[in-house]
Amino acid sequence: MYLLITYLSILFVGGSIIAKIAEKLNIPDIPLLLIFGLILGPIAGVVQESYVQSVFGFIGNLGLIILLFIGSFEMEWAILRRVLDVVLKLDIFALLITLFISGIIFNLIFKLPLLSIIGFLFGSITCATDPATLIPIMSKLDINSEISVILEAESVFNDPLGIVTTVLCLSAMGLLATSENPLVDFFTLAIGGVVLGLIGGKFYEIIVSKIRFRDYIAPFTLGLTLVFWCIAEVIFPKLTGYEISGFMTVAIMGLYIGNTLAEKSEKREEMEKVATFYNELSVFVRILIFVLLGAGISLNLLTNYGVLAILCALGSIFTARPIGVLIATAIPPVRSITERIYMALEGPRGVVPATLAAMVYSEIMNNPSIVPASISHIIPPSELAGGILVATFMTIILSVVLEASWAEVLAKKLLKD
Repeated sequence: MYLLITYLSILFVGGSIIAKIAEKLNIPDIPLLLIFGLILGPIAGVVQESYVQSVFGFIGNLGLIILLFIGSFEMEWAILRRVLDVVLKLDIFALLITLFISGIIFNLIFKLPLLSIIGFLFGSITCATDPATLIPIMSKLDINSEISVILEAESVFNDPLGIVTTVLCLSAMGLLATSENPLVDFFTLAIGGVVLGLIGGKFYEIIVSKIRFRDYIAPFTLGLTLVFWCIAEVIFPKLTGYEISGFMTVAIMGLYIGNTLAEKSEKREEMEKVATFYNELSVFVRILIFVLLGAGISLNLLTNYGVLAILCALGSIFTARPIGVLIATAIPPVRSITERIYMALEGPRGVVPATLAAMVYSEIMNNPSIVPASISHIIPPSELAGGILVATFMTIILSVVLEASWAEVLAKKLLKD
């Protein structure tokens, strides 16, 4: 217990100072938090890698629940509806194309079979963009509000889809037990999550409409969100043998609640308390996730896979996402080519890839025997876990630094009125 409290004190105090420095420098805090984690972990040895592996599963899941809920809660349906066709293209077609090309690039760089599922696991982990990074970037730009909403909405809703595809890849590798039909898996994971999310949102609306929770509305909201996540991730699979994405459930619950109760004058004060609570809590989990990700990467991993990881990251940023976005947005109705190029070059990765990579790494390193022989004879479990973790780390840090840096310059050149 004392060790946990010590770690938390270091992470929160140090992480807050680092984030404040990033704010003063007018740069995203993610790269500095990752570097702070590297200093605490592999360089100084303050935070042990084994500790990171033991706690990241819990912190990662809870953090994703909080961030997905507040991201969708604050999404205005009236604006989203105007650009929904573009968002759907990006969240389905662009995401899958980005995943596929990133996987091919990973397999080529790591000298694996071209269509190896290992590369597609990396593609699944890194295909989702990050609302926590995009929203602050977009808020500082004087551009067409529709472009901002498209990119922000894409990042909110491709997070659970990125998790769904990662689960499917893990299942195909034999690391998770699901049904033998991938189409059924995808339907129950994604569509089932949408349906359960709507049920959860309606259930919440009924209760909150009858009871005034006042100061207790925030803990009630978080508690009920966790209940429906558990129904999706634990109870439903045990009863049916099929999986539902709890993260998709949470995102849809947030969207429903934020666009129904938040519009009612008698509930506005309580909904403001919910938003304040989740936004403040999201700051805590962002610090924990990124600092722990940096602390969980050993110097040996960086030495062994650093160059290959940078190549994978550059391939994902400059090849996979641009091709995916340009192809997806070529489906009519088509927006201007300059808008499409801008969207292709603004897709920073963040919380979801960080969490998924760290969780996959921890699971494989703690239980290397779970990797099937058909996979381990191609690449040892430790190399599989390490390669994916470092490649994801590099994809996050390079995408955030580069795309935050050129966001305003590209907007002035490509998005002229």
